Amino acid sequence: MLLVAVGLGAATIWWWPKFAGTGVRAVLSRIGLFVSAQFTLLMVLLLAVNNYFLFYASWSDLLGTNHQPVHIQTNNAIIATKPKGNGQPLARQTTGYDKKSKPDPARDGQIEQVQIQGARTGLTTQALVFLPPQYFQKQFVKRHFPVLYDFTGFPGIPEQLVTRLKVPATALQMMNTGQIQPMIIVMMRPSPSSVMPKDTECTDVPAGPQVLTFYTQDVAEALMSTYRVASSYHAWGAMGDSTGGYCAVKLAMKASDRFTAAVSMAGYFYPRQDWQTGDLYGGSKQVKNDNSLIWRLQHLPPPPISVLVTTSPDGERDFGEARKFLQASRAPLITDKILVPGGGHNPRTWRRVLPSALLWVSQHLQHEDA
Repeated sequence: MLLVAVGLGAATIWWWPKFAGTGVRAVLSRIGLFVSAQFTLLMVLLLAVNNYFLFYASWSDLLGTNHQPVHIQTNNAIIATKPKGNGQPLARQTTGYDKKSKPDPARDGQIEQVQIQGARTGLTTQALVFLPPQYFQKQFVKRHFPVLYDFTGFPGIPEQLVTRLKVPATALQMMNTGQIQPMIIVMMRPSPSSVMPKDTECTDVPAGPQVLTFYTQDVAEALMSTYRVASSYHAWGAMGDSTGGYCAVKLAMKASDRFTAAVSMAGYFYPRQDWQTGDLYGGSKQVKNDNSLIWRLQHLPPPPISVLVTTSPDGERDFGEARKFLQASRAPLITDKILVPGGGHNPRTWRRVLPSALLWVSQHLQHEDA
């Protein structure tokens, strides 16, 4: 398209004097040359933006004609502690994103908005907590439910997981049909609200915000002090897209005493450093390596967790990193993968894999009954 734009621009200059007359044909020819040159230039700009952000991975992705199913593939397989919440319960405020005038929590579940203040780190974030219908049903009154963190990409807002990815709606349908077990889903940004707009990549920054500690300890204890959640690490998982996918796997790998499973939707596996992150590692190569998920697999004992990697060989820029992570994984780390045909780095692709991802998570988490 760039070559066509340059060619049409040159042709316009070359042919313009030939259509210098005042007749209808000359006027229409000049208009045609001008419009064609401008159109191709606009297409170049749009394609450049798409190439940078990976909104669409293919023509079928753009036109919505790719409906091929996705499948979980086994990558490798092999046949803790229980901290209790000791903080103050969170202030909870019910919020709605559907059009139902009188939602019934025992039928529709409930989304609550909370603000979490970290007792250890002093960090603060806003979160949306989806409580499944079973949470309000009498037969589950003694059930302590599994917990799934769901991180947005950066910068992202938790509401996007509700309105764009439709995580609660998809989970609700699958829970009510018995495809997955009921679980509590906590939707958050990968950077706490108190450090935005900085992209911290869920890092304990040397002499800076301790974001990893905030999510693995502060948030966990706040949830256990507020909701009927299971305390065993077998009941806790993390999921996310893009930066959120990197964070989800990172939390599980570095805090395997808290998380047993993680899902990376188009996440990356090497730490990033750009104008949004700044220096998260205090200039230390060792600290940066410690936050590289591939480096950890290559140089440290793998943690006893399960990881699902979803990526696309067609339109995912970090496909190479995902493949390297999968190749480096070894027991007791268990990895599975979803390769999305015609997928890209966008919400449409993530919605395609969401049901399979929720099913996978459900199979790896355990509830507790009092």
